[in-house]
Amino acid sequence: MLTLKNISQNYLQGDSTIRVLSKLNFSVNSVKNIGIIGPSGSGKSTFLNILGMIETPTFGEYILHGNNCFNLSQNLKTEMRRKFIGYIFQNNQLLEDFNVLENIAFPLILNGESFGQAKKKSLTLLEKLGLKNKKFIKPGLLSGGEQQRIAIARALIKKPFLLLADEPTGSLDKNNSLLVMDLILNMAKKNKTTSIIATHNLDIIKRLDICYKIEKGKLIEI
Repeated sequence: MLTLKNISQNYLQGDSTIRVLSKLNFSVNSVKNIGIIGPSGSGKSTFLNILGMIETPTFGEYILHGNNCFNLSQNLKTEMRRKFIGYIFQNNQLLEDFNVLENIAFPLILNGESFGQAKKKSLTLLEKLGLKNKKFIKPGLLSGGEQQRIAIARALIKKPFLLLADEPTGSLDKNNSLLVMDLILNMAKKNKTTSIIATHNLDIIKRLDICYKIEKGKLIEI
């Protein structure tokens, strides 16, 4: 399903080379909720960016559904991301020029669904979130917890094979963190989505199937 082989990622900083990941190996063969922990700068975001094909590593292979992703053209990488991958970022990255309903519908429209059908599915999801009354509001007028729930809905509405979440509750209070994680885990289970969540929150880690620590550029199961 998903395999990383001998992934190394180096960055040049002046005359120095910073080695973030070093011959890292990782595979997922069944639907799971996976945690990634490690101190700031350990490579958690780099790891997620490589899985999401946002970054190309210095060395290594990434096999997703039989495709060696790093050998694909940019157009094919974009197609793979749209089809198979959902993203949740700490700062949510909602589109401020669009209302809540349009933000959630956007991934479906990019994947070729009609605007009407995409909005219908988005409205159904908003009802489940208890945010139907916010459908025509711009994201900047929502609370932090509401914005993050909308961002999660946008990531999951296309039922991705892989969900990548980078500190999805990092800016939220405890109650909103619980709501957000309930939404991620419930929707991932329903949609048979594998979720990979980078977090510092130990309460989240306890709810996941397996957890890895990034240490010296490698993944260590804990």
